[in-house]
Amino acid sequence: MSDTAWAWLFPGQGSQKVGMGRKMLERSVAARRVFEEASDAIGEDLKRLCLEGPFERLTATENAQPAIVTVSVACLAELEERGLRPLVVVGHSVGEFSALVAAGCLPLSAAVRAVRKRGQLMASVTTPGGMLAVMGLDGGRLAELCHDAAREGVVVMAIHNSPRQFVLSGDRSVLERFKDVALSAGATECVLLDVSHAFHSPLMGQVEEAWKAVVAGLQLRMPRCPVLLNTTAKPVKTLVCIRRSLLTQITGPVLWTQCMQALVEQGVTRVLEVGDSKVVSSLARRTAPTLQTLTFLEPAVLAQLDAVAA
Repeated sequence: MSDTAWAWLFPGQGSQKVGMGRKMLERSVAARRVFEEASDAIGEDLKRLCLEGPFERLTATENAQPAIVTVSVACLAELEERGLRPLVVVGHSVGEFSALVAAGCLPLSAAVRAVRKRGQLMASVTTPGGMLAVMGLDGGRLAELCHDAAREGVVVMAIHNSPRQFVLSGDRSVLERFKDVALSAGATECVLLDVSHAFHSPLMGQVEEAWKAVVAGLQLRMPRCPVLLNTTAKPVKTLVCIRRSLLTQITGPVLWTQCMQALVEQGVTRVLEVGDSKVVSSLARRTAPTLQTLTFLEPAVLAQLDAVAA
């Protein structure tokens, strides 16, 4: 694209829904090929899973992750079919794999095999845990509360979604008590998420070595466009940076807010969410209200992108 002010964002787990990818499958030959390639790579009919579910099966971690990456790459293929290319990319958690595919670091087949294994490993963790979304508190105050609560068990700031929206991970009993503490401190809302594990926390350490072996086996290439990494909010400099980010993500935080702030500092004024979702573009707008956002859920998205590229 000729306008260097654009960034492409890729959603992560939690954006899945039955029916996702339908529009791309209907209108793009390239998108259909993506689904076929991804399905062959993991031995799973991802088209059927995405379009028909059932939701309980689609939302299982080991299925949701390859499904989300496949839908994002199908959107990417439709863009490339029209001669559009990303200039800077960033993906939210597992969406980082979609961003790496977009930047030419990793082929689709390798990406979906890796995230299928990632999901299986994460689902296999036997240490119980949970996640709590906290809205309305700034990061500094929330960090203080987490520090105090950590005397009772594990509780960490796992996902920095926007300046006043965070997801905590840790011991479920600690998180349940933390709700009242956060609300008393000024949080506007606290919601325990419907998950069985404490993702992006030390409680995922059980699978760290197995995941390290998977990451070490990835045949990575240097990106052809800047990729901001979740764990540092900085662009890729070496292949070691990529491997370290993919590994650290399992037990460490997703710095989405910091990534969006970095984009703005680099002069980005508009973002496109590449997927069947508006989750990460909405979070971007909460971090930087001046950002213009576009998503594939908008009927005229391709015409608008063609106009920008012209």
